Amino acid sequence: MNRDLERTTSGVQTISVIIPSLNSPILDRVIEAILDQDLASAVSEVVVVGKDDAGLLPEAAGVRLVDTGGPVDASTARNLGIEATSGDLLIFLDSDCVPQPEWLKWHIAAHEAGHPVVGGGVLPAGSDYWHLTYNLSMFHEVFSTAPARTRPFLPTLNLSVERVVIDAVGGLDESLKYSHDLDWTTRMRSAGFQPWFCPQAAVEHVHNRHTMRQVWDDCAINGHYARQVRVAHAEELGTPFLFRSPRLIRLLSPFIALGVTARIVGKRPETMLGHLSTIPAVFVTKIAWCWGAGGEAGASSASQK
Repeated sequence: MNRDLERTTSGVQTISVIIPSLNSPILDRVIEAILDQDLASAVSEVVVVGKDDAGLLPEAAGVRLVDTGGPVDASTARNLGIEATSGDLLIFLDSDCVPQPEWLKWHIAAHEAGHPVVGGGVLPAGSDYWHLTYNLSMFHEVFSTAPARTRPFLPTLNLSVERVVIDAVGGLDESLKYSHDLDWTTRMRSAGFQPWFCPQAAVEHVHNRHTMRQVWDDCAINGHYARQVRVAHAEELGTPFLFRSPRLIRLLSPFIALGVTARIVGKRPETMLGHLSTIPAVFVTKIAWCWGAGGEAGASSASQK
């Protein structure tokens, strides 16, 4: 990989890719997809933070493992990755996200256009009913079919950030097992670094949630932490007043879930009506989110993928 990439607009000279991973079974596929990018020579290093007990990490120049010795939450792994890398541009990629062929090109282009914080798209796809439902429910705002535009916040599963932004706002909040990306990118926007959504910088999210129970638990714990973050950033995020009352969220959960599901379908009709059978399941995931927001956090699956 080439550390001598010359950039013209944002001042970025070197690129580091940071991947939190707890023995991802597709880690080799993810890394290979990065190395196969047309502009792969622009990447100085690919750093996997966590565990790779199966030895799937390919032997390639610039690719290395930061072994955490045991499981750590994804927020901790990403902060360790920030400390362990030297790039001016840091691309955060989950270990269950497979970059599509022009993923890197579009991330770079967005930064060259002057965007310091860039989130890529997620394919509205899945290998089975609940796998698909999870992706449709959780990532409807960042479908690869959605338009490019500014966003109030972005997920970290496919996110590129210039190091000057991190120097200004600090790292991720490690007390948050979930929704640390909501908190982090909201802080970036509050500091004057407007997040930009670039749908063409797309990934396939090959996660490990294939049953209703797995999806329910994940959405519930997401709701638990997301409510906390939304209340903490109420002014910046326009958080409804009812979010201050967990009991009220549970009481109104069917109505909240119905309204959110209807809004998802209304905003993404071509995609959602193309997967018509998943709409009732998306409603169920929003009930789960509300129940998590209105109660205690359950068992966490928020450590590295």
